[in-house]
Amino acid sequence: MDAQNTTLSVQLAVKTIEVRKSLSRIIQKFDGLTLEENTDSPWVDILVLEIGSNPSAEFETIKALLQENVVGNLFLTSPKTTADILLPALRAGAREFFTQPIDVEEVKAAFQKVKDQAHNQNTVADQTVNKGKIYSVLGAKGGVGTTTFAVNFATSIQARDKNKSVALIDMNRLVGEVPLFLDLETDTNWEDIGRNISRLDAAYLQSAMVRHSSGVYVLPAPGKVDTEKLLPAGSLFQVVKSMRNFFDYIVVDGGMYFDENLFKIFTESEQIYLVSILSLPCIINVRKLQQSVFAANGVTNGRLRIIANRFEKKAQVSLAEANKIIGTDISATIPNNYALSMTAINNGKSIADVSRNSNIARAYSQLAESVADSGLERAGGIFSWFSKN
Repeated sequence: MDAQNTTLSVQLAVKTIEVRKSLSRIIQKFDGLTLEENTDSPWVDILVLEIGSNPSAEFETIKALLQENVVGNLFLTSPKTTADILLPALRAGAREFFTQPIDVEEVKAAFQKVKDQAHNQNTVADQTVNKGKIYSVLGAKGGVGTTTFAVNFATSIQARDKNKSVALIDMNRLVGEVPLFLDLETDTNWEDIGRNISRLDAAYLQSAMVRHSSGVYVLPAPGKVDTEKLLPAGSLFQVVKSMRNFFDYIVVDGGMYFDENLFKIFTESEQIYLVSILSLPCIINVRKLQQSVFAANGVTNGRLRIIANRFEKKAQVSLAEANKIIGTDISATIPNNYALSMTAINNGKSIADVSRNSNIARAYSQLAESVADSGLERAGGIFSWFSKN
């Protein structure tokens, strides 16, 4: 991970107005730092705390914060620099102590030190852990079964090898339905993880993501748009890219909406599955969308696979006609069995769980086999121990 992509959250627990203003200005101008205003945030990379009129009580609070693992780095500031303040502060776990008035260069140096350490940790992880593989799923139109494909593709990959770790990420803000398809409940989504990306490790992911009975770990999309919590551009891409350190396979349900994050994820994807049905409007959309996908830097024709969902041999548009309109061959077909698919969705199960020997389940199993047997050699990654829990 490049140094400029290491972003740390900073929260200020400072009552002196001038000190708070001075620190805020430094943070706002410091590349790679974001000022965390949400006091209910489950994690903050750096907390700057002002010691007030009751130091002993505040030092106990400091110890509790560090013990609860909700603060990565603790900086203290106080108008007093006497030994009865400095020594207990260091013993309590403070990494830096800022005198008042604030010395701008001193504060910037402290922030830079933490940022460099975070960058070095990420670099070591990038160099020592084999990368998992990303498979993106995109819909030609709404209602063609994009989420059904993503869910059953992910669970089928997991079924191929229980010792591998599989993640399923729902990128559909507002309309994301992956948890509903798998009968899962969770309070955490990729926006929460994106706001704490510097904390991204196996333990944090284990607590943040929800695990389906198949073994697949699910990361839902936010359920609402909150303008105060929107992530900086490209943050979701950094979440997905970083998760390659912890998972063998990552399936991304991209829905049918292009944005900067999805284009960047395409460049990191082993395969991009463009899901369609054999109707003329969908086939025309496929032709347009594949050109948009190819516009992403580094995405070539061999990485885009077109999937004909709900396939029937007697469809009004034949495979041959569809191939001619698109200009390339459809890679695979998923048979049409609407009743079975709806039974699986309504019961929060995968299609294989409902009918393992059905033609649809076999089609997904064949797709998973082409992926799971592609020679990915990993010892399960950092995340492999989750499968044992």
